[in-house]
Amino acid sequence: MRHSQLRAFDAVAREGSFARGAHLLNLSPPAVTIQVKSLEEAYGLTLFIRSGGKAILTPDGQALYDRTRRFFIEEEEIQSYLSASSALEKGYLKIAADGPHAALNIIAAFREKCPGIKLTVALGNAETVRQDILAQRADVGITANCPESDRLVIDELSVQSMISLIPKGHRFSSRKELSLPELMCEPLILRERGSNTRRVFEGAIKELSLNYENELELGSREAVREAVAVGLGIGFLFEHEVLGDNRVVAVPLKELASSNRDMVICLKSQLKRRVVESFVSLARTFAELKVT
Repeated sequence: MRHSQLRAFDAVAREGSFARGAHLLNLSPPAVTIQVKSLEEAYGLTLFIRSGGKAILTPDGQALYDRTRRFFIEEEEIQSYLSASSALEKGYLKIAADGPHAALNIIAAFREKCPGIKLTVALGNAETVRQDILAQRADVGITANCPESDRLVIDELSVQSMISLIPKGHRFSSRKELSLPELMCEPLILRERGSNTRRVFEGAIKELSLNYENELELGSREAVREAVAVGLGIGFLFEHEVLGDNRVVAVPLKELASSNRDMVICLKSQLKRRVVESFVSLARTFAELKVT
């Protein structure tokens, strides 16, 4: 049984004539006749009674036609769905992000551009986002300082500096800039290992051959900000992550200016999908606007 045979049979049954069925399919009548005859011979059935240019369904033909109509209606619905998805009218996109600051403006713009696409967003640290993309648990990622990979498309969106977050009233809170060596004897509040903030901080510490001992490790930027606010120590965030809080003061770090690169990432194989390509393209537009 071939699709073309069923298509020819269905057209003839709908039109009640081989000639009109052929016209519907934009084929010649002999071609349609051959397709239907091949179907009948393959299964030992008589599907039509030919009479005076008409094609009258037999009981077997009627039973088959009831099924082919359902089949081709479903096929048409599938085609309509795929066409809508191609036009970005329907579909799904899962986004993994290591924080809302770089992601939300792009997500909002994409949602306005493609309101028919259902979006879900999973938040995690930088390594979690990278692994979610590589394992295809998410379609696109917005993260920072992602290592190069032969499997990934990586586009830079923006550059940020790391700042130190100082409790208000601390002796460093009036400073315009701080240096990492000045902070090594202070109680430090750090993000968890695997986070981009921790990775950038540790890289700078190693490069400067510094050591620290008194630390508190917390699993989110919100927790770091709150711990600093209640006086547990000095924390570290990127400049776009610092929200208005009169309990803390953000002081730039000399060694960590422009240390963070926000990126949009996806698998190279996923970029063939229209919805993924559209999101990445929109993110690139945001990056270009920031540059200009």
